[in-house]
Amino acid sequence: MGTLHCRRLHGLILLLVLFLSSVCSLATMMDVSLHGHRKRVLSDSNIHSPSSNSNPDEYTVCADSSNASGKLLPPDFDCDKGDVISEIKFADYGQPSGACGTYKRGKCGARNTLNIIKKKCLGKTKCELPAPDKIFGPTHCKGTIRYVVEVTCKKTQVS
Repeated sequence: MGTLHCRRLHGLILLLVLFLSSVCSLATMMDVSLHGHRKRVLSDSNIHSPSSNSNPDEYTVCADSSNASGKLLPPDFDCDKGDVISEIKFADYGQPSGACGTYKRGKCGARNTLNIIKKKCLGKTKCELPAPDKIFGPTHCKGTIRYVVEVTCKKTQVS
């Protein structure tokens, strides 16, 4: 019986911490690094992973943010220091589905998202975007809006 009570208490504490962090917007300020697998999470979601192709000098970066918490922050994404964004694989502002590597465009959203991201980000190390409505226009989507970007970064200096 004592073990069950402890598990419930730990579960309640965890729920309380998650609730408070989302209310206080602490969740959007997390910085977690796992360099061994080339994955990094910044803001809502910014993931680095090896590219699906066999080129060891390229890797994928995904950024995903949503307005589920009440406001939508544009996903800033960057390559490792000295590397550049060589390809924009996917970009959508609306209701895309999927996750990094499997994103699919939603039925509503800003149609020019991919072209605008390409113009603003290709060849750069870091891409910082203003509020989405300012550059893409309103989405006309009802419900939760997601702003996702998947890019390929290329190493400029081979070690």
